[in-house]
Amino acid sequence: MNDNLKRWLPWIAVAAVAIVVVIIIAVNSGGDDEAADTTTTTGAETTTTAAEETTTTSSGEETTTTQAPAQGEALKLASLLPITGDLSAFGPGMAAAVELAVAEANGAGGVQGADVTLQGFDSATNPDAAQAEAAKIIAEGFQAEVGAASSGISLSVLPDLTGSGVLMISPSNTSPQFTDVDSGGLYFRTAPSDALQGEYTAALLEAQGASKVGVIFRQDSYGEGLAQAFKDNFGGEIVIEVPYNPEELDAATIVTQVVGAGPESILFIGFPETGVPIHQEAFKQELLKADQSIPWFYTDGLLDDTFVESTGLDAALFAGFTGTAPGSEESTASTQFAERYAAATGGEFTLFAPQSYDAAWLVILAAQASDGTTAGIQSQMVAVSKGGEKCIAEECLALLAQDPATDIDYVGASGEIDFKDGSGDPGSSLYQVWSFTEDGSTQQDLLAGSPSDIG
Repeated sequence: MNDNLKRWLPWIAVAAVAIVVVIIIAVNSGGDDEAADTTTTTGAETTTTAAEETTTTSSGEETTTTQAPAQGEALKLASLLPITGDLSAFGPGMAAAVELAVAEANGAGGVQGADVTLQGFDSATNPDAAQAEAAKIIAEGFQAEVGAASSGISLSVLPDLTGSGVLMISPSNTSPQFTDVDSGGLYFRTAPSDALQGEYTAALLEAQGASKVGVIFRQDSYGEGLAQAFKDNFGGEIVIEVPYNPEELDAATIVTQVVGAGPESILFIGFPETGVPIHQEAFKQELLKADQSIPWFYTDGLLDDTFVESTGLDAALFAGFTGTAPGSEESTASTQFAERYAAATGGEFTLFAPQSYDAAWLVILAAQASDGTTAGIQSQMVAVSKGGEKCIAEECLALLAQDPATDIDYVGASGEIDFKDGSGDPGSSLYQVWSFTEDGSTQQDLLAGSPSDIG
């Protein structure tokens, strides 16, 4: 070792210690998890990019530290709707409405500071298929799902979904069974109960002078519940009631039974896919007649612009035949939805699309108003639907983003929702009377606030 090196050794040691100290400070000052809590010092001024907390030391001096902003749980939302199978005339439109709501919410900043994740699942209006999809929803950790469309399908998956802590909200379940369903408070719907639609349907048939009615209905919770509600409210004579199993359909036997009873009018409660062979057989047996001497009536399940064409029968056979369905009053919210839906899809919305849009938005708002967990969403569903400052879509989200405790009243594309405490049912409803036109399409004739409005 030369003399020069000996002379510089103490200084080298000092420099080494300094380097070690700098490294230790850098390591302890935080890594990627604290990247948001940056502090920039310029002279005597200090600014922070995160929330600040001021504390007082034992000497009486105030110090300011940074903390990461509180964040809730990001929302994972599923839809379980009939993309194929019976009710596939409505499912894609309902799914598109859910997608629209999520896109709007994400465009407005998302929920809990993050984009909403949406994944669609196909129920196929089949219990086995729906249960398999429900298992995926549970396994993948979704807090909530929109669906199912059919009351029977919802009942088949409800125990698994709600039993596993997944909140369900259906845009189209109308069976009266859901008012008292055991879901631990995790079931909601934006469509009104068939206890109401049965009353409206009875009023429609009476207003049009129907007597000696034959009722053909789908053998599930939807068809059975609606048929019973109609029977409870109809003042005329019901000459025969024929349930049918959609999985084991025998159209010829069904129609033969009805023809034998000699009805003067028919009420059909069912969906398009199974409705096609029944109507084809009815034409063969002259229960569906060119002179329309036996008028047919319908419920919401057959409000489909493609149904008549699907039968392959002359559209004139159906012209003027009427039915009932949940409706929505024209408002700023409904107009905005219609315009945005058309822009997103290139077409008009289908039945229950407004209710699907509202279902998604209500979950989104409840998630924003809470910690984003399923329990949190559940706790806010009723609150965001009524009683506060009226708002629509992104307006509501902005209010809650400013202050999650803001009392809002979501006004939906389908109207006021106003969930009832304890049941998850909407607190208000409107119905439309619709009819088939000469070209086989459908049109709305009347928006009825009560059965007495039908006449």
